[in-house]
Amino acid sequence: MSPRPATFVRRAARVLPALLAFGAIPAAAQDDPPLDLLARVRALGLPSSTDRITVYFDRGHEAKAVRLRTLVQDAVQFFSDSLGVAPDLTLAVVERPTWERTFTWQPYGIPGVEGTPPVAFLPATDDNVAADDALSIAAGISDSARRLVRAAGSTWDDASRRYVDLVALHELGHAFVASYGISVRSKWFNEWLATYFAYTYLRAMRPREAQLWEGILQGYTDAVHPEHRSLADFERLYAGVGARNYVWYQAQFQARVAAVHDAHGVQFLRMLRSAFPRGAAPVGSQDELLERLEQMRAGFQKWRGERVPG
Repeated sequence: MSPRPATFVRRAARVLPALLAFGAIPAAAQDDPPLDLLARVRALGLPSSTDRITVYFDRGHEAKAVRLRTLVQDAVQFFSDSLGVAPDLTLAVVERPTWERTFTWQPYGIPGVEGTPPVAFLPATDDNVAADDALSIAAGISDSARRLVRAAGSTWDDASRRYVDLVALHELGHAFVASYGISVRSKWFNEWLATYFAYTYLRAMRPREAQLWEGILQGYTDAVHPEHRSLADFERLYAGVGARNYVWYQAQFQARVAAVHDAHGVQFLRMLRSAFPRGAAPVGSQDELLERLEQMRAGFQKWRGERVPG
């Protein structure tokens, strides 16, 4: 893939990488991810299965590995068909011991994409920090969040585990952004964009899982009472806002993603590439960015005032 995607973790300068999974986590990164990650994964001697994408997996987890490969392959195919973009990926689906030997910079359970060529890595089991954190907020979620999860055919407990797989689509969204050529120097907007890619695929191809995704993030909006609420704070502090506060921001981004997607769908990504192509002069400020987005689709300024004022 060219250029190499900047992941949540790398952009956060190795600070609180488990924020990728929208949850509170223990201390994280010990090492920087290696560029030769694929070679390291191959050297583990794990079984593998190859279709359009190869997935490596710990023994006993082939069924989940193939299911996750199908999810990723389908997303890649969707964007290849709709946008002509198809980043090259390999998957690794592993248990905690293998993870902690191989992906030492990231807590178990936080999907990520690293290396050249890139490897997407995902947890093989549900005993991970992302699922545990979603489970822990159950007492604070609203009836609307529960309705969304029920509409997806799930319970909160099951959805808390399932959504970890969907976080991988957000992470892959950063790879799609890089490959497609949308370029904006903005922390919040790059998070928004990655979610737009993920949500566009889910709405088109897996609508029940789109409801599950929305339900989980609505639950985080319900349960978290943030210290930081402004776009300015997010842009200035990024991961430094704190884990729970960070997930609250991600939930606000999702709210605007859904509203824009309802109006424009995948076409908005084409509009964004035309408006913000790679190599163009950078946007001068976040205010300028919001004004340009407002001209493309009214509602960004209102969203900022209501959801992330300042």
